[in-house]
This record gives sequence, structure tokens and C-alpha cells, in this order.
Amino acid sequence: MDKKRIVVLGGGYAGVHAAKRLAKKLKKFRDRVEITLIDRNKHHILMTELHEVAGNRVDEESVKISFERIFAGKRVNVVRDEIKTIDFKKQILEGAKASYPYDQIIIASGAESTDFNIPGIKENAFFLWSLQDSIRIKHHIRETVREASYISDPVEKKEKLTFVVAGGGFTGVELTGELLEWLPILCKQFGVDYKDVTLMNIEALANILTMLPEKPRNKAVAYMKKKGVIVRTNSLIVNANEDSLTLKDGTVIKTKTLIWTCGIRGTKFCHELDLTDGRVQRKQVDQFMKSPDYENVYLAGDGVWFMENNRPIPQIVEAAEQTAAVAADGIIYTIKKEFGVDAKPVEPFKSNFHGYMVSIGGRYAVSHTAGISLSGFLAMAMKHLVNMYYQAGVCGINGAWGYLKHEILNIKERRSLIGGFASYKPQGYWFAFLRIYLGIMWLIEGIGKIKEGWLTDTTGSKVYWGSPVANAVGDAVSSASTAVAETATKAVETVSSASYAVADTVNQVGTAAVETVKQFAPPLLKEPLALFTWMNDNLVALAPYLFQLIITLSEVGIGLALIAGLFTAPAAVVSLGLSFMFLIGALAGKEILWYMAVSIVMIGGAGRAFGLDYWVMPWIKKTWNKIPFAKKLYIFMDEPEFTRKQMERRLAKNKDITT
Repeated sequence: MDKKRIVVLGGGYAGVHAAKRLAKKLKKFRDRVEITLIDRNKHHILMTELHEVAGNRVDEESVKISFERIFAGKRVNVVRDEIKTIDFKKQILEGAKASYPYDQIIIASGAESTDFNIPGIKENAFFLWSLQDSIRIKHHIRETVREASYISDPVEKKEKLTFVVAGGGFTGVELTGELLEWLPILCKQFGVDYKDVTLMNIEALANILTMLPEKPRNKAVAYMKKKGVIVRTNSLIVNANEDSLTLKDGTVIKTKTLIWTCGIRGTKFCHELDLTDGRVQRKQVDQFMKSPDYENVYLAGDGVWFMENNRPIPQIVEAAEQTAAVAADGIIYTIKKEFGVDAKPVEPFKSNFHGYMVSIGGRYAVSHTAGISLSGFLAMAMKHLVNMYYQAGVCGINGAWGYLKHEILNIKERRSLIGGFASYKPQGYWFAFLRIYLGIMWLIEGIGKIKEGWLTDTTGSKVYWGSPVANAVGDAVSSASTAVAETATKAVETVSSASYAVADTVNQVGTAAVETVKQFAPPLLKEPLALFTWMNDNLVALAPYLFQLIITLSEVGIGLALIAGLFTAPAAVVSLGLSFMFLIGALAGKEILWYMAVSIVMIGGAGRAFGLDYWVMPWIKKTWNKIPFAKKLYIFMDEPEFTRKQMERRLAKNKDITT
């Protein structure tokens, strides 16, 4: 039986969501179904974050997620090609490289900017609707300020340093926010007086951010004006040339920088497809996101025209994901019915939008979600949490951690939620001294235990002494089940320890010989916590000598590993765990807190500075990233790797899906 071929065209928000949903819901039929995603790029682009690249807050890598990362552990074939047209009757996509047959298709080709046919906009304005656009804007703004630093004529300089962002929606306001933070930095860098800079946000309607309630909208306007932005509403641009723009009221604004963010429409590719049209180059669909022309053709995302409550579906991320889910469910239902499997009927589309969040730079935002309006720090934190949640859904903890680094931990010039508190990165060689010292201390601990007989005392009396001790320094109460033994102090053994001291009392039934161990320092806890007592009675008691060996060899192993800088991160984790156990067991003084604090620092890869991890960790990382298990759970590091056999299988699959 031939496989059912499902093609998802487009790797944006809708396409990725649809492909992942199909892979998950049809996992049981992976030998009978083939899912292919086709896109002309090798990355999923976070379109809602492009303004951050244009404003130089983050680098371009932060808004790209490779399809290899997203689908590394999924049964989705990713093909990089540009589709020229689709023959819906023959059910074939015609690409620049090959042709691709399908049984079911989801078209999620996205949208593109529109200039509303205003003279001069297409030729003279910068658009912000692709990664290339954002990079182009960034380079232009930097170069403009640099060139202005050489201009002596004040009028010419003023015109050169006038920056206009047209459009008071999401993109326009967010880009304005990035520029109001970046332009002062550029001026300082190139020796330009920031007073010569004019930053405008121009909107044709009576208000900006019309999707927000009045309160957060007014706060956004007030914040921008406070930062020196000129916000002009009721200002329709009717013409533009290379050095000015004209408003409907006749006002002429001299500028070399007009950035256009005033609207989008369906792509030209989607518009030219032989499917029923909606409006603004978007294609008509029914409540199941299906084209009225073909039973096996679905659409999702910004290219969809569907009226809900007498309004078209907005072109936002949540709408893209929700239309993609309905389209994918339609295909899943059809496939299961063809296979003779019971399937739940598809629910018709019903939007469930949670709200809107608009950042104005890296430190301020306004939002209205779940009926609650926020501004400032809380709104910005909410936006970051939502974005981390999205990335976790796309590529697991790997994506969420990457976002946290790009957006907060690695941000420079104090342009993040926490300012610049995390931006300074000390050199690794300073950590080498701390790492080696911690290793020496652990090694001393381990050698000390070996000298005291921890490896030769097969009774395990060094780690297990029966029931919990009531008083580690004085008399101890024997826990014999049949009688109370007479307690006498027989000997005192001093254990030299830089981090902790072990209070060890051995209760011997019948002989009444109890040995107490003097602490190096008073323990932080007066008695063990219940967790430690339970582990001692239920785990350690089963094999005390084994645990005695593990503790001794672990301390020696941690010491050697840290000194050599080999497997530093795992050794630091073990160090932290061992220290924690000593702490909750009331076996360690305040020195153990130092051990724990340094262990946390060492987890960050301190072994690569003057350590063997410099060579070992890249090899381990590369090997680990090839493991299917790591790909499936998104616990690989950075990008997934593929063995030669895996690459051969991928190439073979790509050949199979072409005609």
C-alpha cells in the first residue's frame, strides 16, 4: 500500500505548528503516512521579533530556529525548495528543484507587506517583513548616523537624522521602541549630539495600537513621548521620494529614512493560485480551513480569508496557530477514516485569542491579556514568558533556554528586562583557579577517608549507624529493638575536613560500645532532616559498605576531575548533590555552603579554560547531538548532528517524496 503523502507548504508559525501536530497525531501510522514540510529557507523565522534585529538589540541568530532543531526527533521530512506553482488537479507542487506529489496539502505561505499603491513608497521606503529587511534597516541606520557625524551644516544634519516609522500597529510601535533605545547609543559612538535626532511614529488613524484598550494605549503613547518620540496620528502619507514624504494635510517631512509598517496582504504566490479569492490577496476557506474548490486542500495562517463575527481573522501568531490546528485536524480525520480507524470529527474554527503584548524597547511594554492590562516591567516579563512558552513548544527546553540567553542574559547596553546585570562575562581563566582549588579540597577529603579505613571497613559503619543520633557530640541513645544498651564513650576520632565534619555514632547491641565523632565545625542543622533519615534507614541500610565506597570514590573522583578540568560540569553537579546530602544530614558546618556555591559556578563549563574539557567537551557534544533520544526530547546542545547513515536516510527520503 502506497503511503499517504501530506505536504505542508511554508515554515512560518502556521506551517511549523501544523507539521508538528500532524506528526504527533499520526505517529501510529508513520509507516503509512509521509509528512513533508517545504520552505525556501532552512530556518523558521520569528517574525514578531524582527524589530529587535532592526534595532540592533539582538543578533540575527536569535530570531532563527533551524528546521533541523524543530523536527530533529519528528517524522517530518524538511525540503528546501521554492515552489513556483501548484497543479491541484494532478496534485503536484512544482518547485525550482523538483516536483512534489501530495494526497493532502496545507498551504501556509504567509503574507507580505503592502504599500497601498501610494506613490514612492515601494521605491523609497524600507519595509520590515523579513529577516533580510531587518538587517537592511539596521545597516542603514548605523551608516546614516555615521555619515551625519561628518556633516557640518545643521539643516542638512537635522534632515539626515530624522527617522520616520510609518504605522502605529504592533510592528511600527515596537520598531520605534527599539530605535529610541539604539539611536542614543549610536550617537554616543559616532560623536553626534542626540538633540539633533528626530524620531517620529506616524499613523493615518486617530490612534496608535487600536487593538489595545485606552489605558495601555495611552501609557504607550506617554512613554514614547517621554523618550522624545513625536507621535503623529491622523497623518496619512500620500507621497514619498528619496529625501522627503508628504502628508495628506500638505505637510512635508524631510527625511532619508522612512520605514513602512502600515499593512500586510497575502503573498503574491498565494494570490496567483487557482483557488477562490477572499480579499487583500488572501484565499477563501470554510470553517474547517478547507478551500471550497478541493476536498484535500487546506490553508492556514496569514493567507487565509475567513469572516468570524463579521470580521476577518487577524493576521497574528495565535490566529496562525489556531487555523493550522484546525487544518491539520481535518487531514488527520480524513487519513484515519481512510485507514478504517475511528476518528473524532473536526471542530469548526473558533478563535480563542488571549490578548496582545507590545514591547517598546527592551525595558518597557504594554499588554492586555485575559482582560487584564499591564505596563512596564510586568508587561515585559509577560511577553518574555509567552515567547519562552512558544519556543518550548517548538523545540523544547532547548528553545526556551536559547531565548532566555538571547533576550536577557546576553543583552548589552542595558537593553533588557534586568538591564545589564547579566551582560558582563568574566574570562574563563579566572574560574580555573577556583576550580582547581575546589578539586584539591575534595581530593583531600577523599584521601582522608581512605586513610581512616573507609575502603577497608566492610561493615559500612562509617556511613550507617542505625537510628538517627540524638546528640552527635555527647552520649548517644542506642536503638536496639530488644534492650537499651549502656552508652559509654570509648574513643574520639577527629576527622580533618575543610567542608564538613561527620558525626558518626556506632551503636552496638550487647557490648554498649558507642563511638562518637567530633565535628570540625558545628553543623548548620541540629538534627538530620526527615528526607535524610528516610534515605539512611531505607537505602543506606541495605548496603552501607557500597554507599561508603561511593562517597569515598566520589570525593576522589570529583577532586581529580576538577583539578584536570575533565567532565567539569558533571563533576560539579555531583559535588553539589553530595554537599546537599551532607547539609541535610546535619553532617556539615557552614563551610559546605562554600562548596555548594562554587559547584554551581563550575557547572557553566569552567573546564574549558586550562582544562581537558577544551578538547573533550566538543567531542561529547557532537556525539550526544547525534543520539536519536536527545533529538526526540530536544535535549541536544545548540544544533542536532547526524551520522553518515542518518544523512543517507534523510537524502533517500527526500528523493522518495519527489516525482
